[in-house]
Amino acid sequence: MKHVIIAEAQGFCWGVRRALEIVNQHRSLSIFGDLIHNKQVVAELEKNDKNVVQEITANEKNPIVITAHGTNISNIAKIKSLDKILIDTTCPLVSAIYRAGEALQKEGYHILIIGDRKHVEVKGIASRMHQPIIVNNEEELEKSELPEKIGIICQSTFSSTKYERMIDFIKSRSKDVKAKNTICSPTRKRQEAAEKLAKQVEVMVVIGGFHSSNTKKLVELTQQYVDSYHIETADQLKPEWFKGKIEIGITAGASTADWVIKDVYDIILNL
Repeated sequence: MKHVIIAEAQGFCWGVRRALEIVNQHRSLSIFGDLIHNKQVVAELEKNDKNVVQEITANEKNPIVITAHGTNISNIAKIKSLDKILIDTTCPLVSAIYRAGEALQKEGYHILIIGDRKHVEVKGIASRMHQPIIVNNEEELEKSELPEKIGIICQSTFSSTKYERMIDFIKSRSKDVKAKNTICSPTRKRQEAAEKLAKQVEVMVVIGGFHSSNTKKLVELTQQYVDSYHIETADQLKPEWFKGKIEIGITAGASTADWVIKDVYDIILNL
């Protein structure tokens, strides 16, 4: 019989739950981008007249929602200039990154953001800083011209171990480095729990959106210890992954709903 273990910390973080609670207090809404990076949850919202829009226009009649990841500051200015109702579900831990960067700038540091420049959260952070440097890995760091005085902030869902390596590299290149580790506590807890579980089992299943940053980091982390498979829903499970395996671990990204995790657990248990 298979022994299926779910990581101690997984699934919806409190920032995601907060965003969903705010949105569900309203009837018809236009959500500027995916509220969270989970297609199944977004589809459920759309069934209830909470629709995703990719552009803000004067024709929009519904209140406009800023997602849990935050957004470029110019988008907020545009919504206000069009005199639209704005509902901001930006995670408070993302807002804390804005403040951390602004504080470092006031101290005279040139801001370096560690994170994916294509991610909506990083775009939002960068829009609030003055000509920030953005790097996602050590290779990009090596190609960057680093000023002598650097203030560092980080995407909330970044890999903790990768962050530490990059900080060491920057300190070896610049004289005055002040780093504020803005990886959020739910991300750290999920990474720690996933790593702990991956060391105990024969195979890991990581559940979450294929475009979810924090989920992809969990996959990268667990793959260091054991075969790991990234899925969005239970119907993507393949029986051959578990052939001859007894100890099976499950973790999930911060945008993965409880019911999705339960579906995966039940199917694996009954294979």
